[in-house]
Amino acid sequence: MMILSKLLIVASMALPAAQAFTSPAASVARLHQRENTLTVLSAETPTTEDAKEGQAIKEFLQENYPLFESTIFSQIPNVYASLKNEPFTIFCASDAVMVDIDQKRKLQISDPRNVEITEKLASYHFIPTGKVTRERLQREDWSVPKTADGVAALSIGGVLTAGGELRVGRSKSGGFMGFGAKEDGGVVIGNNDAKIVKSVNVGKEGIIHEVDALVAPDLIWRYFDQLRIPGF
Repeated sequence: MMILSKLLIVASMALPAAQAFTSPAASVARLHQRENTLTVLSAETPTTEDAKEGQAIKEFLQENYPLFESTIFSQIPNVYASLKNEPFTIFCASDAVMVDIDQKRKLQISDPRNVEITEKLASYHFIPTGKVTRERLQREDWSVPKTADGVAALSIGGVLTAGGELRVGRSKSGGFMGFGAKEDGGVVIGNNDAKIVKSVNVGKEGIIHEVDALVAPDLIWRYFDQLRIPGF
């Protein structure tokens, strides 16, 4: 676990808000290059106003997304203390999503021996460097040619979370066995195509996007699988 810890935890500087986005042309390889990095949030003592802001966000999550807050988001060290009335974005899975997580994965997430990996998983759901609205994610880029089927490209190809880069794409529905599906005007995050169900502004400068799946890359479960759970 010591070697794994060194691979997973690499302190990085806070990024300016403009760096919360990546261009559509950004290579997918960047995502894999960032797989083993984790932004370590500052542990400096928050002011009274900052503490109130962090507490308000915590209470909102506990009331509306209790399973996600307790199992995933709260595992990020100093996460609430880091919310200092500055723009931020959270991709939050509903309780229905959390309940449907495979039992093996639930055990792996809660196992204290996996604390570093769980922090990494959680960090993919948090952008501490900017408020990324749904409208911004869906904005089209008319400066480049449309695709073969006449669809305009999105102006951003991904977002940079505390855990690493996640792609942004258009959601699709309909079709059969993965064929014939058409874009439905929505937006998806990550390689699991986690669709944004709804968005709500929280605090002074924050936004929470409810998603229908965890947004972290599937690759992260390989690290969890290195720790065998008896009976699985």
